[in-house]
Amino acid sequence: MARRNPEVWFWHLGGDLERLSAELGGRRRGAHHHSFWEPRVDLIEDEEHFYLKVELAGVKGEDLQLLYLPDSHSMLIRGVRREEECFGASRTGAHQLEVYYGEFEREVELPDTPIEPSHVKAQFRNGFLFVLVPKAKMAFRHTKVSIRKV
Repeated sequence: MARRNPEVWFWHLGGDLERLSAELGGRRRGAHHHSFWEPRVDLIEDEEHFYLKVELAGVKGEDLQLLYLPDSHSMLIRGVRREEECFGASRTGAHQLEVYYGEFEREVELPDTPIEPSHVKAQFRNGFLFVLVPKAKMAFRHTKVSIRKV
């Protein structure tokens, strides 16, 4: 039996504990969740933009909504993943269920830097929502962002 590198093992254990904590009601820094399941989000920045990459496998573009919330300086991703019956009605049991369905909502707090909500761009492709959030010098009000399907 091959021995595992202890550093790799602890790295994986830490990730597992973080996910478990989030699922049991703990809060991750910079993120709020308000529903049974929540999509995973990457938040990256450069000098001019923030970039969000949201994992939304099985969600249709028309079932998504993206909002900027100025009071909390955050982006709100809201939608629904609908269960599609692909095995027919003859199913008699389930042995493993790990894919969540239904409504979801994920609020991602942005770092304390003003943005330009009217210039936010969103694109949905291959099960991912990509959001480009330009930084600004002035604060703005609530804005709804449209998502373009590719």
